[in-house]
Amino acid sequence: MLIKWFLIIGTIAALSFLGGCGKTFYAQNETPLDKNWGRSFEAAKYNQILNPDAQKNLAPVVGLDGDAARRNLEKYKTSFEKEIPEPTYNINFGSMGGI
Repeated sequence: MLIKWFLIIGTIAALSFLGGCGKTFYAQNETPLDKNWGRSFEAAKYNQILNPDAQKNLAPVVGLDGDAARRNLEKYKTSFEKEIPEPTYNINFGSMGGI
């Protein structure tokens, strides 16, 4: 009887030990994050290589007038404000036991 229990416990321990060494389904397949790892760094590096003298150009950026830029900036700042939720009213006509 004791040998039977040792065999069962030993088999369960061996299976759990060997199961922990295997790859999971998620580790076997390449995720979109794995496929695009480091792309933003590479893009920034290549853009700097493309135009290394960009810092010497002190001309203002053309394309957005001041009023449109101000409205966009205000809209951006107000997008972080949380709306105040409307108050909720609970009407209680007693308790149904408990507290």
